[in-house]
Amino acid sequence: MSAIRRRLTWVILWLGSPYRRLLMAFLAAIGPQTAYWLTDLGATLVYWLLEPLKLRCEAQCRAALGDQTADRDLRDMAEQSYVHRTRNLTDLLLAKRYLTPSSFHRFGGRIGEPHLQRLLDAQRRRQPMILVTAYYGPFDLLPVFLGYNGLRVGVVYKQHGNAGFDAFRRRVRGQSGCELIPVEQAPRRLSEILERGGTVGILADHHAEKRGVPATFLGIKTKALASVGLLAWRYQADVIVAGIRRVDDAFRFELIIEDDAPHAEWASQDDPVAYLTDRYLRALERMVLRDPTQYLWGYARWGEEFAREATARAASLTPV
Repeated sequence: MSAIRRRLTWVILWLGSPYRRLLMAFLAAIGPQTAYWLTDLGATLVYWLLEPLKLRCEAQCRAALGDQTADRDLRDMAEQSYVHRTRNLTDLLLAKRYLTPSSFHRFGGRIGEPHLQRLLDAQRRRQPMILVTAYYGPFDLLPVFLGYNGLRVGVVYKQHGNAGFDAFRRRVRGQSGCELIPVEQAPRRLSEILERGGTVGILADHHAEKRGVPATFLGIKTKALASVGLLAWRYQADVIVAGIRRVDDAFRFELIIEDDAPHAEWASQDDPVAYLTDRYLRALERMVLRDPTQYLWGYARWGEEFAREATARAASLTPV
C-alpha cells in the first residue's frame, strides 16, 4: 500500500513540475474555495479507491478515539483527515500567491497576544526557545506565518523524495525568513542556534523506537522524542507548543499557542527531560482533540508495527 501511495504521489508531482507556475496562476484565478473543492474531490476519490489507506486511517483513529467517539463519526474523521492532508499541496501553491508581509494577517496568520509580544521579547533578550508542533492542520505553512510575525526560527524538516517538489516546498516555507534545516544537519545546527540564544522548531510528533522515552499519546503507548527535553535542559530553553489549524474553506487559519513552559518554570524539576516530554505530549493531545479531523491519522504515529496490526484488525472486521 505504501509503495502504491509513493508511486502515485511521485507521478502526480512529476507531471506537475513543468507546469507549477501555470497551476499556481490557475488556482489564484479560480480562488481558494474552488481550489480546495477540486482538491477535496480528488482526495475523496483516492481515499475510497485505496482500501488499505482507508483502513489504516480508520484503524489508528479508532484506536485513539474509539472509547469516546461513535464509529460513524470516526470514519468521517479519518476521511476528513486525509482530505486535509492532501490540501497541503494546494496550501503551498496558494501561499506563494497570497501570503506576503503586508497580507498574511488577513488570512488569520497573526499570533495572538500576549503570546506574540512574549515570543518577540524573548528573541530580543536572546532567550533560547524550542517551538514544538505536530502533524496537525496545514503544518507546512507554520514556518511561513512564524516568519511573517517577526520570529526567526530554524525549522527542522525532512526532505521530500521528489527533488523538484522539495525545492519548491523549501522556497515557500522559507519565504518569510525562517531557516529550513534538513534533518541530517539538525543535531549540529540546532545546537548552534540555541547556543547563541535563537529559536528552533521541531515537529516532535514521532514514534522514536530506538532512543525514545516511554510515554503515551492519546492513551496509546509510544516512545517519544527525548531531544526536546535534552536540548531545553542543556541550553536552558523555553519550550512552546504551537500549531496551526484551518478555520474555513477560504484559505483562513488560526495560529495556536497550546502551551508555554519558560525555563524558570521547569528548571527545578527532578527530571526535566521526563517532565518536558510529558508536558509537550499532553499539549499536543489537547491540540489534536480540539479538531481530530485535522490530525494525520494515516501516519504511523505509534510505529509501523502498531499501524500494521491495527489495520489488520480493521480489515478482519470489514464485511467482504
